[in-house]
Amino acid sequence: MNRNYLNRTVIILLSTLLGIYNGFSQTKPLPSKGIISTKIIALKYESQIDTLKIPVVSDKYPALKKALSEKNIFDGDDLAAVIKNYKSCGCGTTGLSYEVTYVSKDIISIIFYYQTMGAYPDDYQKYLTFNINKGEIYPISSEVNSKGLTWLLAGYKTELRKRILQLKEDNTADNADAYTELNTTIDSLTSDELFKNCVFKKEGIVLTIEKILPHVMQDTEPERDWLVPYSKLKIYKAPGAIVLNGRK
Repeated sequence: MNRNYLNRTVIILLSTLLGIYNGFSQTKPLPSKGIISTKIIALKYESQIDTLKIPVVSDKYPALKKALSEKNIFDGDDLAAVIKNYKSCGCGTTGLSYEVTYVSKDIISIIFYYQTMGAYPDDYQKYLTFNINKGEIYPISSEVNSKGLTWLLAGYKTELRKRILQLKEDNTADNADAYTELNTTIDSLTSDELFKNCVFKKEGIVLTIEKILPHVMQDTEPERDWLVPYSKLKIYKAPGAIVLNGRK
């Protein structure tokens, strides 16, 4: 085979691979490495073992570090109290993990996943978005104007009603009380309740609410997360929006 031809072939192949790599790299979200690292704590009660994965904010971001202090993460308890409580009964907070869903130089979104043990095992989540430099909650109203917020609230209610109806049609068991409670809660849902749980993702904004039904009925509950693509929000962009600026 002609050496020049072989060299040209190799160059073309390497250029193609490099182009694919660069294209892939450009679509990856900005990593949170350098802002947040993970501290892993093992919990032990007799033969029972669980794990806490705690975000630790770099000293370079003091305001965010304060906002995500251990006491704030554990709702007023320090880590030592959480460990001590677990050691005494295998109860209280039994597990924690987190996911950074969005990060830029100004904004970070994070979801906390908690497992607990009281009278029965349970779980809950926190959906939080912060201004990194101020350490303050970054409200959705900074991205979406009042007309858009009204549209989001109505859209969330419509989406959840559809899910509840689908559950009712799919479930032959008698859960009339559960469906009534679900619909009543959605009908009375306020913007304050909905918009306090908001994170940004690559695809759009995720809104959610806390669990509605009592523990014994939670299998009836619909999926509560609602992802709204950025493309549907651009007409409602608030002045000074950071995330929506430049979004298609």
